[in-house]
Amino acid sequence: MVATRVLSVVGSVSYDYLIYPMSLADSSSLSESRDKGELAQLVIRTGDADLVAQLLTAAAPKWNLEVTGPPLQPPASNSLKHNASSIVDLTCDTTSLQRPSRFEVLQIRQIGKRPAWHAPPVDKLAAASASTVIITGSGEAFQDVEPALDFLQKVKPKYIIHHTTRPLATGRLWDIIRNGPMVRDGVPDPDHLAVIIDAEDLRAEGISLSRSLSWEAAAEDFVRNLGSNGRLDTLVTCPNLIVRFGNEGVIHHRGRDAVDPKLYFQPRHMEQPHVQMVS
Repeated sequence: MVATRVLSVVGSVSYDYLIYPMSLADSSSLSESRDKGELAQLVIRTGDADLVAQLLTAAAPKWNLEVTGPPLQPPASNSLKHNASSIVDLTCDTTSLQRPSRFEVLQIRQIGKRPAWHAPPVDKLAAASASTVIITGSGEAFQDVEPALDFLQKVKPKYIIHHTTRPLATGRLWDIIRNGPMVRDGVPDPDHLAVIIDAEDLRAEGISLSRSLSWEAAAEDFVRNLGSNGRLDTLVTCPNLIVRFGNEGVIHHRGRDAVDPKLYFQPRHMEQPHVQMVS
């Protein structure tokens, strides 16, 4: 019998307010309603760590996982005032006859409140013997990094998966995580660390990565330019660096091994244009 793997998801949690067309039943009337600026609906959804926990929980029975996520109160009527992180404008894509109608992100409007740190109670994790901790957010995502540092010190996970955000490769949390979790008598094991970043964040740090040319061009740019920013040396040498190109492709780079990065992509799709962020 395969032992259950225990995953703990912690980190920043956002409250995203999704605005989308209310009715999809009649595309002609929907088009007319859009022209008039009518028939919009609002729904509140949590993002970041809570969304990751929900997705892993859905997959847990298939992969024999036990997932503990951040305990949250459901969005209340006053959440828009006190907890809102962003307003996300959605548009309906009805152009393809081969697939059902779907929503796409048109614009994300930041409205001032940063996502806050959330984590399951430490005593609950100790009872479950959590071996892998998944951390979402860093840098500007946290108003106060102390809870994250305290959590890692108490839980002492065997594996860490970290989705880091701008500014990259800096700050106290990165200084603790970058060498890997302490797994052998207080000695960090770098091979037990995986860091996930978005290609758009690398571009914002001055790394030139082509977009929508070809996957081969994106991979070549990555190999050629990743080391062009000396401040990111600790990121370049990360044992397991995973770079996301939207939802269409990823590059897995092993910074401590003399091997070429591996590119995984959807052959019929290129990286989608970056969604406009409005502060």
